[in-house]
Amino acid sequence: LARGYAPRQEGQALPQLESMSHSPHLPPKQHALNAPPLPPFVSRITLFSMSCICAIFSFLPSRLQSVLSAFMVGGLFGLMIPPLLLLHAALVGASWYFESSYPGHAMVYGTICIIYVVSVLLLDKAPTTPLQDKMRRQPQNFIERRSLGFWKTHFEYFPFSLVKGKKDMKLEKDKQYVFAVHPHGIHCWALNMMAFPDSPFDAEFGLVTEGKMTGLAATVIFQIPVVRELFLSMGYVDASRSVANKVLANGRNLYVCTGGEEESMRTVQGRDVVVLKKRKGFVRLAVSHGASLVPVFGVGISDLYTTYSFGLGFRMWLQKSTGIALPIFHGRCLTPLPYKKPLRVLFGEPIPISPEHVPKIKGDLPDPSTVDHYHRMYIEALKDLHKREGQGRCLEVL
Repeated sequence: LARGYAPRQEGQALPQLESMSHSPHLPPKQHALNAPPLPPFVSRITLFSMSCICAIFSFLPSRLQSVLSAFMVGGLFGLMIPPLLLLHAALVGASWYFESSYPGHAMVYGTICIIYVVSVLLLDKAPTTPLQDKMRRQPQNFIERRSLGFWKTHFEYFPFSLVKGKKDMKLEKDKQYVFAVHPHGIHCWALNMMAFPDSPFDAEFGLVTEGKMTGLAATVIFQIPVVRELFLSMGYVDASRSVANKVLANGRNLYVCTGGEEESMRTVQGRDVVVLKKRKGFVRLAVSHGASLVPVFGVGISDLYTTYSFGLGFRMWLQKSTGIALPIFHGRCLTPLPYKKPLRVLFGEPIPISPEHVPKIKGDLPDPSTVDHYHRMYIEALKDLHKREGQGRCLEVL
């Protein structure tokens, strides 16, 4: 997982971006330089087992791959099931081979759980340790390259398309940006644009391949086996303010879905709802470090699942009290597979932060009135972007 940190040297040309319509494999691996310590062994085994399964799937017909990839992303919190089935099959085989001398399955499962909880969930600091500038995790072998190629096929399922707020819009690699992504939906699919190399976003701006992008994810994500390893492999870190400050202090760009669990709970087909009026943390971060704000909106994300309002009042109370979101939803055939509808991801013009508004010591808290000023600017920019490119849909800002 951590062996793939490969900083790009100054003056080195970007690797050739591959077309999504061709081979799903990445270019040949590059040797890691200045790689940090490896994560716990059990964490690497967990990710490798998932990579083996996805590598096998990568030999399926391309259309079936895209459906299966979208299904697995949609069923995110069930991703621990395939590796567990693989482990169970291995234990059954070993039990047959060793016969009665082989220890019971319950003992093996319990031992693995204890090792994972102690060495990974309690001691591993990877979710709170962001990468340095111009570093990114890369696949290191044939299996990992096939696995990543499989995951990227979900871009072709909908398909995804990138729409710039202005045709001549550019993102300069020597500047920093905070990408605020809306809406969350059941799953914030637009985030994947900035998480995967050779995505439409990367093909347009090159910031993922450049090793400049870091995503923020809820703390609970890093407490779920397999899901944790997959998010770390894509460069995500914990969404706490202290970690986000480290990311920007390292010279990297941030992308985050600002509406969080509450926005997910409010997802309704045919409606574009964003929870934003009281969400100022991402603006505060941008002003603290002088990073430009970039509004990002995924048109069609709220249409990918059928949702239900049954018990919504109680579920909203539970979410606000405990942070646990329990949306009731389904996709195609009552499964986590999203409906096959085009996704248009809109990228607005960056909103620069005036130098006089940036604290003398970057990372310090800015003046609240300054944060309010840029927050209002951001909301108006998002509304304008949605009005121009939202295909006549209405935007509700809560």
